[in-house]
Amino acid sequence: MGNRTSADRLRRRVAGGGAAVLALLGGLLVAQPAQATGTLTVLALGDSITRAATTCGINRDCAMNSWATGSASEVDSIATRLEAADTRTSVRAVNYAKSGSLIGGVESRIDAAVTAGEEPDVVTLLIGGNDLCSLTLSPSAEDGYAMTSAAGFASSATGIMLSISEAWPDARVLVSSVPNVAAEWQVVKPTPGAAVWAWGGVCRTTRGVDAVTGAPLTGAAYSASLAAAEERSDDFNGALAAACAASSNDCVWDGGALSAAPVALDELSTDVDWFHPSTTGQATIASELWEAWGLGDDASPSPTPGPTTSPVPTATPMPTSTPTAPPSTPVPTASPTPHLDTTAPTVAITAPTSGSTVGGSVVLVASAKDDVGVTRLSFWSGATKLGDASKSTNGTWRLTRSAAAYPAGRYTIVAHAYDAAGNLGRSPSISLTR
Repeated sequence: MGNRTSADRLRRRVAGGGAAVLALLGGLLVAQPAQATGTLTVLALGDSITRAATTCGINRDCAMNSWATGSASEVDSIATRLEAADTRTSVRAVNYAKSGSLIGGVESRIDAAVTAGEEPDVVTLLIGGNDLCSLTLSPSAEDGYAMTSAAGFASSATGIMLSISEAWPDARVLVSSVPNVAAEWQVVKPTPGAAVWAWGGVCRTTRGVDAVTGAPLTGAAYSASLAAAEERSDDFNGALAAACAASSNDCVWDGGALSAAPVALDELSTDVDWFHPSTTGQATIASELWEAWGLGDDASPSPTPGPTTSPVPTATPMPTSTPTAPPSTPVPTASPTPHLDTTAPTVAITAPTSGSTVGGSVVLVASAKDDVGVTRLSFWSGATKLGDASKSTNGTWRLTRSAAAYPAGRYTIVAHAYDAAGNLGRSPSISLTR
């Protein structure tokens, strides 16, 4: 399954009597000619947040309200937004997240999806709440805190990206930062929800309680516990950003947006566990990630659908569920850590000139710079990736595409530049007429 190509997928879809060419919100200058309506498959990975646990008023999953794949109108999920952005494209949403999952359990969900024959065009990942909060975690022999180790989390993040690239090399991967459990706790702390968290034993390090007895810590021990939770959140985000940047797939990191998003009380399921996102919280996550992943910028429909195998961005963060205790909820998280590079590259398309009419071979040229260095640059039409550019000796980035096979129309082109930390910079758009 890991070696399937876009052409293979296309042939199978055509042979099956379905849509010919996929369009992720429409595009120009892709590998095959654009044709009729296609089906875009969005596959979600994660934990109870992505399963929308508690949103139906009971302590169970309610995936119809998922920020990633849900169908509920009040949530306006990523999948719903993608379909609305291009009426020529039908979106199929599949949810392989698992409530209670730690990051170490995500690869098994990828295996399950592969076994089921899934071939997603877009993969979303929101994970880490349980790695900060789960009651199933034992205190570390090293520091006494009940959280997944930074090294273990980083190893799992790398493994997830490798598994995705082997299974679905053409998929676009959208990665969220971890929920800001600390900010959520500050909202819950003065409410009856504090007793619910204590009863469930969740987020012990973040709450500043003993990992074994649950007794409140005091003085320096209390301060050290809170600092350790904040540092671990930063470590987790650094690991996710690095794994995304190193991925051979087109991978988009949210830049820490979910972790930095504020959390309001109405975004939590106060009728169930005071921990998971409510439907309002799910909607907030969808909105935040949609913008952070640049889907709002890229999603303007084009006149002609083109093949697509790239994933699309989405909304906001929240903590995650654990098997025995309430999982995490909407996400305010500490702003990007001081030791992380959070500055995105600046990029501009320098040729062709916006408004140009093109035909035959089109050479797209962009200039990009970054405080550390640009590692990759790609060109996009809508949410369809046209290809990765090559760096020229003069420092510009170039991509040549043939426009001859594509119908006449006006297209919007954007350049995406990435740095080693996974930060993504987008150019102002240009329009080309074929």
